[in-house]
Amino acid sequence: MSAYDSYAAEYAAGRTGYSNDLYNTLVGFGLSQRHRVLDVGCGSGLASEPLIANNFQVTGVDASEPMLAQARREFPDASWTVGRAESLPFQDGSFDAAISAQAFHHFDRTKAIAEILRVVRPGGMVAIWWKHLTGDDPVKQLRDSVLRDVGAEPQPSGLSGGFKEFYAAPFAEHRLRVLPWRLVTRASTYLQYERSRKSVRDALGSESSRYFDTLDARIHEMFGAGDPLVPLSYLQFVYLAKAGS
Repeated sequence: MSAYDSYAAEYAAGRTGYSNDLYNTLVGFGLSQRHRVLDVGCGSGLASEPLIANNFQVTGVDASEPMLAQARREFPDASWTVGRAESLPFQDGSFDAAISAQAFHHFDRTKAIAEILRVVRPGGMVAIWWKHLTGDDPVKQLRDSVLRDVGAEPQPSGLSGGFKEFYAAPFAEHRLRVLPWRLVTRASTYLQYERSRKSVRDALGSESSRYFDTLDARIHEMFGAGDPLVPLSYLQFVYLAKAGS
């Protein structure tokens, strides 16, 4: 059982994806429609959606069966498998590429990278990424202010402390791309995303409801009544590598 099992519906409803520039970067680094792609920590299939739409052969693996059930409903043409990043249920060299989006901070990074290297063929592509609101983004500043108002400190990013395990791994080459992205979404979608953040619920406990309600009110004070558009400024940190021989 995964800690995300109870948040599957909220997660699927509120999460936004990643920029076209990010996927173009993967293609520029060698990702091809001929490739068998593994999505590690796939959740509801969000990161794989553009690949599936463009006829890539995708297999997703996640520890949460409810998350995978969401993925199967949305993307029946892909393959979705229960498994953990630290012990992938696939044979050596089964894939030409592996991706992992917004998930690696939940894993034992050293073990997960070793498993990816095992199941990706020599010379295959590996891409691991996160996106975070920029420090000067008004919504991030508002969110941090509300957290402090309910007695909590702002949550660190998934990359807190860096990604030394990536650079220590025996990849043939390593690269980092930092890609800005401005996204406009509805207030309801952003607030649903906030409610899907397990780290916030864990940190706030019984104060979670007060945080979500206060944030809802402040978002509407800032952007207007109804379901206004909310602009967001992200940085996407994309770690690219090639598996060694």
